[in-house]
Amino acid sequence: MAKVSICIPTFNRRDYLKETLDSVFAQTYKDYEIIIVDDGSTDGKEEMIKSAGNKVRYYWQENTGDAAARNKLINLALAEFITFIDSDDLLIPDTVERMMKIMEAEGGDVIVYGPYLRIDQDGNVVGRCKRKLYSGYITKYLFQSILIHSCGSMFPKRILEEAGGFDESLRVCSDYDLWLRLSLKYRFIALDKPTFKRRRHTGNLSAGSSKNQIVELKVLEDFYYNKGGDKVIPHRIAMQRLSREEYRIARSTLRERKPNLAADYFRASFKHYPNIKALVLWGLSSL
Repeated sequence: MAKVSICIPTFNRRDYLKETLDSVFAQTYKDYEIIIVDDGSTDGKEEMIKSAGNKVRYYWQENTGDAAARNKLINLALAEFITFIDSDDLLIPDTVERMMKIMEAEGGDVIVYGPYLRIDQDGNVVGRCKRKLYSGYITKYLFQSILIHSCGSMFPKRILEEAGGFDESLRVCSDYDLWLRLSLKYRFIALDKPTFKRRRHTGNLSAGSSKNQIVELKVLEDFYYNKGGDKVIPHRIAMQRLSREEYRIARSTLRERKPNLAADYFRASFKHYPNIKALVLWGLSSL
C-alpha cells in the first residue's frame, strides 16, 4: 500500500490535467498512488487518464460540486496521508518528499502546507505568494487571511475523516471552512519554499465575485459565532476581519452596479469596525 494518496478533483480540464499528472510523475518521492475524481466532465479525458499507467485510479461521478469530489477522494484514498492538487495546478518536484519528512518527524498529527508560485494559463511563472505563513496553532492568523489552499498541503487521512470532510453545502470556500475547523485542534507547519504552482485563468472556480465573497463572509461568521472561533480569536481582530470582507463585497457589488447592496455592505463594514473609507463610500453609494 502506498504511503501517500495524491488526490486530484477535476471537471472539464483535460489539457491542464495532463500537465498536472506530469508534475506528479516527476515527484522525487515515489511511494504514492494517484486518485482522480471526475465531477461530471464531458471532455473525454478518461482514455487519456487510462493511458497514464496503473498508478492512477479514476472515478467518474455526476456533477455534485468541488466539496463532494474532495470527500469522494478522501473516501477512496488508501494511504495514511493525503495531499490534493487541482487539475489545473502543478506540484513542485520535491513537494511530497519535503512534506513527508515533516510528517515522519512529527509523528503524523500535524498538517503541512506551503506557499505557491503564480503561473499564467501557459504555465509561465508570473509571481509568488508573499503572505507570511505561520506554524503552530494558527487559528488567529488563518482567520485573518487565507493562508492555506486546497493544493500543496498534506493531511493524515484520519484527521480529515474525523473532521467530517468538506461541507458540501458550500459552492466555494469549503476548504477554508475545513482548515479553520481543523486549526482549533491541530498544529499546522509551514514550509518556507513553494509547494505548488497555482494557475490563474478565466475558468477558475474561485474567481473573484461578490457571490463568492459573500460565501467567504458566511464561512467566517459561522466559524466565529458558531464553531468556536470566538474562544481563540480576539474580538477586535475578528471584527476587523469581518469588516474587511464586507468592504470587499461592497466594492464588488459597486462594480457590478448594485448600489443598494453595496450601501448595505459598506454600512455593515463600518459597524463592525469603524473606518473612514467605509463611511464615505456608504454615504456615496446611498445617494
